[in-house]
Amino acid sequence: MQNSFVKVPLWLFERVVGFLLALPIPIYSSAVYGLVTNMRGLPHMLGMYIRGLYYRQKLGLMEPNVFIDQGVFFAYPQGVELKEFSYIDKNVLVMSKTAKVGRRVHIAPRVFISGGGDFEIENYACIATNSNIITSTEVLKDGARCSGPMVSADQRRVFRGKVLIKKDAFIGANATLLPGVTIETGAVVGAGVTAAKSTEPWGVYVGERAQRVGTRDSVLCPDN
Repeated sequence: MQNSFVKVPLWLFERVVGFLLALPIPIYSSAVYGLVTNMRGLPHMLGMYIRGLYYRQKLGLMEPNVFIDQGVFFAYPQGVELKEFSYIDKNVLVMSKTAKVGRRVHIAPRVFISGGGDFEIENYACIATNSNIITSTEVLKDGARCSGPMVSADQRRVFRGKVLIKKDAFIGANATLLPGVTIETGAVVGAGVTAAKSTEPWGVYVGERAQRVGTRDSVLCPDN
């Protein structure tokens, strides 16, 4: 790929195809989006490649070697930043107002990141399958309703907060992180845990009330 006779035509081809895929033409853009989103993912590479060309035009930032699998949805694509070697797996829904994904991050299938607030996951962190990242919620006070977005805004009290997952942290399957929570560096949130409060670095949390049961060894591997 260092050969200019290959590199330059490939660069030009990818830019032209990406531009054509991302054209904001009514009906055409919807058809392209449906096709691109539903193309088969890994281990089949064509769909992954086409999605790479498409989302490079659509997202706020998409570094090289990013993988976006089949059925992924970004509600606010211009607020999404994906760093190198991140992998957004099948049927992930990203509804938060902003989403920043660090290097070598894996967000596993069917993770749901709710809307309204902000979300960030730092380098080498991971979210296992079926987990929920809640960035906004109804607040039950002052006689407010909690029926959701179909109720007029003046009858609701909504809290929006940033969910931050720091470097080397691990979120287990079916876990839930509530608005304003920070999962500190290297912390482990076990399967099925609901984290309503921020953790401590390298802590291991299990059970319904996210009790700390131990300390994880610090990562000794160098970054790459």
